[in-house]
Amino acid sequence: MRNINREKQDMAKFRQEQICRGALKVLKRKKFHAASMREIAASARMSIGNLYNYINKKEDILIFIHANMFERIHECLERTFRDYNEPREQLVAAITELFKTACQMREEALIILTEARSLGKKNLRKVLQRESEVVGIIESIIVRGINAGAFKIENPRLFANMIASNLWIIPLRGWNILPYNTEQEVLDYLLFCFLKVLEGVKP
Repeated sequence: MRNINREKQDMAKFRQEQICRGALKVLKRKKFHAASMREIAASARMSIGNLYNYINKKEDILIFIHANMFERIHECLERTFRDYNEPREQLVAAITELFKTACQMREEALIILTEARSLGKKNLRKVLQRESEVVGIIESIIVRGINAGAFKIENPRLFANMIASNLWIIPLRGWNILPYNTEQEVLDYLLFCFLKVLEGVKP
């Protein structure tokens, strides 16, 4: 019975990812509210009936995209906490991993950032809660750094929010940045600016 349940869960996850990939292709061309379920099903190479076996409404697709993205984000943070102990190294690793994930998933990130208004209040709260959890993790690293004497900053919560928001710069502003700078140059500059402030250099 346990193996059967696991197989069902694996199949559901596979189908959800298939739906997300199909939806991303459609959402490159048109806004979420203008995309039809039939178009998404065709892009995902599924029948419309099979599509509705895995989702109840179009809004669920945004939830799947967001959940997949934040699963990747939490995997990155788990690696950071596993591989590093010192707060400065941990923060640099976390920023690096999160920035690279945002770059790799820029299409998903851009859809979530621009189409969040299409979510109902309940699902929007879930999305915002996940993002708040990431900010909280960054803040906890900063606080440990302050306690260890590595960082000198008066408002770790505010600065954690500033770090988290700037990690989405490529999905949001890549069109105006990447013609002139590489992703690595952007990351290096972000790390330089963040660490200067954390070391006590006043803006």
